[in-house]
Amino acid sequence: MLLKSLKEIVKTVIGKRTLHKEKIIEITDWLHHLEFLIIRVMLFAIGTHHLYVYTMKTVF
Repeated sequence: MLLKSLKEIVKTVIGKRTLHKEKIIEITDWLHHLEFLIIRVMLFAIGTHHLYVYTMKTVF
């Protein structure tokens, strides 16, 4: 499903233009960095939640 939606996004953005190898590499690098940014944000949110729960159990 993710691959299908990714293909649709690429078709929408690119349209009928031809892709060059450098552009494909640039897009995949951008997606790779976006993936790690999302993972970091999720880990930060989980860590913050666990810290909050630990603090509430310890203090109260």
